[in-house]
Amino acid sequence: MLSLNLKIFAIIIIIFYFCIVLNAVHKDKMPIKSSILWFLIGILMFAFILFPEMLIKISKLVGIETISNLLFFCGMICLLILSFDLYRLNNLEKRKSIVLAQEIGIIKNAINKTK
Repeated sequence: MLSLNLKIFAIIIIIFYFCIVLNAVHKDKMPIKSSILWFLIGILMFAFILFPEMLIKISKLVGIETISNLLFFCGMICLLILSFDLYRLNNLEKRKSIVLAQEIGIIKNAINKTK
């Protein structure tokens, strides 16, 4: 199904992908909790490159006629999960900033009362 050159090239790209994710985690640019999803995506890509017949079986099982449609569907699901995770993190940060602003207001009010 895939030529040997294409498999080798894809494996090199995936190894580079893993290095980027590991580097981001190592430099604290990405939390470990968030990197788990990125690693799972990389592992799935690696498995699909080594065993492309899995895609055919999965597409038949799900009822999707072409493998490319299955890949687009899986990509959309991954993007949906990542969007939800970013939305959740954004709301947590908003709550933290509101609490911080309230604490600053309380401290300023206490300082003004002591003057």
